Amino acid sequence: MNRNCFIKNYIVVFPLLFSLLTFSQTKLINASTNEIAVDKIEQSKIIESLKQKIKSLPDNKEKLQLLFSMCDTFGRAFPPDTLYYYANLAKAISIKEKVDTSILKCNIFLASSFLRRGLLDSSEKIIDENVAAYKDPKYTVYRNNFLMLKSNILVRQNKLKESLKNSFEVLTSAEDLVDTSTQMKALLAIGWAYMELNQSRQSIDWLLKGCNLDVLSHQKYSLAVIYNDIAAVYNDLHKNDSSVFYVTLAINIAKQKKDLTALANAYNIYAGTEIDNKNNAHAEALLKDGLEIRKIIGDPFFIVSDMYELSVFYANNHAPEKGIALANEGISIAEKNNLRAKLPILYEALAENYKNAGNMAKYSNVLNKIISLKDSLYEKNKAEALSEMETKYDVQKKENIIIKQKLDLTKKNSLIYGTLILLAITVLVSYIIFQTRKKNQQLKMQEIVIDQKRKTMDAVMQAEENERKRIAAELHDSVAQKMVVAKLNLEVLEGYLPILNQEQRHVYNNIFSLVDDSCTEVRALSHSMMPQAFFQSGLTDAVKNFIDKIENKNLRISFSAEGDLSNLDNNMEIMIYRIIQECLQNIIKHADASKVDISINMENDEIDVTIEDNGVGFDTSLLETKDGMGMKNIKSRVEFLNGNVDINSEIGNGTVIAFFVPLNKK
Repeated sequence: MNRNCFIKNYIVVFPLLFSLLTFSQTKLINASTNEIAVDKIEQSKIIESLKQKIKSLPDNKEKLQLLFSMCDTFGRAFPPDTLYYYANLAKAISIKEKVDTSILKCNIFLASSFLRRGLLDSSEKIIDENVAAYKDPKYTVYRNNFLMLKSNILVRQNKLKESLKNSFEVLTSAEDLVDTSTQMKALLAIGWAYMELNQSRQSIDWLLKGCNLDVLSHQKYSLAVIYNDIAAVYNDLHKNDSSVFYVTLAINIAKQKKDLTALANAYNIYAGTEIDNKNNAHAEALLKDGLEIRKIIGDPFFIVSDMYELSVFYANNHAPEKGIALANEGISIAEKNNLRAKLPILYEALAENYKNAGNMAKYSNVLNKIISLKDSLYEKNKAEALSEMETKYDVQKKENIIIKQKLDLTKKNSLIYGTLILLAITVLVSYIIFQTRKKNQQLKMQEIVIDQKRKTMDAVMQAEENERKRIAAELHDSVAQKMVVAKLNLEVLEGYLPILNQEQRHVYNNIFSLVDDSCTEVRALSHSMMPQAFFQSGLTDAVKNFIDKIENKNLRISFSAEGDLSNLDNNMEIMIYRIIQECLQNIIKHADASKVDISINMENDEIDVTIEDNGVGFDTSLLETKDGMGMKNIKSRVEFLNGNVDINSEIGNGTVIAFFVPLNKK
């Protein structure tokens, strides 16, 4: 049963399941904190009984098995301090019994308890020590579990690219070991990271893979968690029916398993759909119950997340005093537990509440604090790097399959094909030598043609830039100066003219205005053809100067540059500037965009430039047949710099133009 088949089956049964779930939805969802307290009391009785049984058991191995059963069964419902206590108790027995795998399992629980308390450094220390100490392949399953906790830490630290890389590597390893439970954790972590990156399609795709694997393996390992994440993505997309369907499934499973973490997540997600549906009273109740459950569990990372959600709710529902108090409480908890990645959103909630309360002075101060925080927390997660990781994982997976197939074929057919290969080598050697010589000659001819083409293009580009410089200089030094002199003469002439009537004064003012506007336009044209910023401080300032002169109130342009761009070759600077200039002119003329992001990054001996807009987009399949002069100019300049250009666009979804240029042009 492949993923597509699984999704088709979901589509068929979705209406029936949704109607059944909706019928009992109120019963499933209207859990109060009193009900949670009752569950905790019942759970405490079970745990107390198990504690007494542990004390009564004379055999350490039986105690250890019972402790592991408690941690596995109630681990997600335990407060982190309780999990820490039982994990330490189990570790003491494991050390006494000298069982490596048991010690590893205890360390996984200990690292998890630190993670849930927000003590990321302590958790990461345990993880790194165990990953380094147990490199033997027989411990791979345990090492993978440590690495999945590492992915969780990286997401909390807002290091999303590193988290994805780590999760893809674990997924590949778990597939080789046919370790379904770890595969589930990796798929869930990948879906979570993409959700944090607001890449909804990729997130849904990976989470559905997790659902499919869970159904095929009959494990029901973490369906409540997966359903919650899928519901959250659909909620962000405002597909509320789909969100309610999955969150109802999650609530049902979380209640059955007494999984308080999953239940709290579900309440918060469901509150989002209720807010969209204007059911604010129910939404507030869900958010409050979710927060109370978080406090019972004691994980500060999710406590402050829920405080942010409830604070934003109060800001949007005319209760800013409650929102301000809640946001400040969340900020205090985040700072105390070193959850710096959560501070920007908490301050955003605080700012929104101050704004709605009419306290503009504090609103302004908080906005400045947000800018400072985001600058310090900014992590670059380029789409190209994320795509590269997915591709690397897919390629590695296919290569592993091919390698296994080849090994099987080799074992079965080595005797038969061995002799044939030896004979074939003798026949092919002479043919290969001939083909090699022929290919070398062809390559030499291609190199000559390419070199000649490059020289021709170099000459054309250089001539074009020289002509631009000449025209710019002529405009600046001759035409502009003459226009300025004409303007000055008009000003002098005004003093010699007799008193003019109103009509004559109007004509004179029009002439003066036309001359003044012409001076400005000639100067702007001169600077556009050869920006003075190049002669002052190079490419970065030239681009900034060009952007500053774009007069379009409906277009917001952001620009960033990283790396040392001060020592670039002058021709390379000019070419890159022309490409960016051409792209912006195309966006202004055709894209109808409201936002453009431009980034220049120099690393690994190359310059990467990305121009992305949110405009109307276009069909890229038409580029081969209907290239305009703008696109041709862009491609020819990138080719001149021995670089590559990639143009991605969809109608209605904007356009991304990315190109890279090697620093050492050959």
